[in-house]
Amino acid sequence: MRRVATWLALIALASVFIVLLRAAEMPAAFLLGPMVAAIVLAVSGARPRLPRFFIIAAQAVLGCLIAAALDDELVHVIAASWEIFVAFSLATIVITAVLAVLVTRTGWLPGTTAIWGLSPGAASAMVLLADEYGADKRMVAMMQYSRIVLVAIAAILLAKVVGLPGLPSQVTTAGNLPPQWFTLPPLMPFLEMLLLAASGIAIAIYSGKASAALFVPAFAGAALQAAGAIHITVPPMLATLAFCAVGVYVGSSFTREVLVHSLRVMPAMLVAILAMILLCGLLSLLFGLLLPGTDPLTAYLAMSPGGIDAAVIIASQASVSLPLILASQFTRLLFVIAGAPTLAKWLARRHQRRMG
Repeated sequence: MRRVATWLALIALASVFIVLLRAAEMPAAFLLGPMVAAIVLAVSGARPRLPRFFIIAAQAVLGCLIAAALDDELVHVIAASWEIFVAFSLATIVITAVLAVLVTRTGWLPGTTAIWGLSPGAASAMVLLADEYGADKRMVAMMQYSRIVLVAIAAILLAKVVGLPGLPSQVTTAGNLPPQWFTLPPLMPFLEMLLLAASGIAIAIYSGKASAALFVPAFAGAALQAAGAIHITVPPMLATLAFCAVGVYVGSSFTREVLVHSLRVMPAMLVAILAMILLCGLLSLLFGLLLPGTDPLTAYLAMSPGGIDAAVIIASQASVSLPLILASQFTRLLFVIAGAPTLAKWLARRHQRRMG
């Protein structure tokens, strides 16, 4: 009965936070809401328990979402200027790595928190991967989702400065549930998505590497969809459940001591995040120069460090190039997913040798 009461309280509290976040038009409401609710219950002693299988399944769905973003129009835009997208994706990752090393060496943040927490994009995936590779997922989550909120605020402020008339109340993005809650996709794309997710789950369980549940659907699905072999569609409700599962998983691992410590180092986190936003903003100036005709808002949204939801929200009612923004963000997302674990482990080993 106590377990049932805990989950009912979690659902009720998460619903309240989700409504408030969506009213404030914040991205990733269906991830942040359950995470905050789970933190509240965890620090009060009523810790919700989520079986590990649900986390693996959530990673598989996230991988399918990444693959599903690669449609024909996006492929065409990336192919037209792939050198620029690749170069700027790598430049962003290098800037992030340098900043993370500086923050880590100064001792502002514990362990490799900065290395994982500053990864530009795929916040939920970075939290899960950080956990698998030995970093503190709670600190990484605080940093990643603080970055999402700050990037969203920065984008909204910039849009207001350039004269955006208003923000939409409903936008279909990776972290927000669209109005069609129970929309079912065509049968074949849905079955292809289920098969792709199931293969990722099976490989993850068999290999003992939970990250395979994310990597297999993301890269195999993107390759197959780009080749025209399959067409993946993720139902909105399934995507939302995956985000909620990640939020509960992260939030339920908090303790009162960890929460107090996270709040204590929050100023250092905010300084690092603001520095990252500023550097990416400067990078967007060069991005706009190399792609003639690109307006400042399009360039900024294309280079914004993560916060793809916020970028889409702003772009949906602004006079900007949405395909260009998505092409830049998606290219970087693939590099981050592919390279972040290896880069983070390498930087972590260097840091440990230096400290040892």
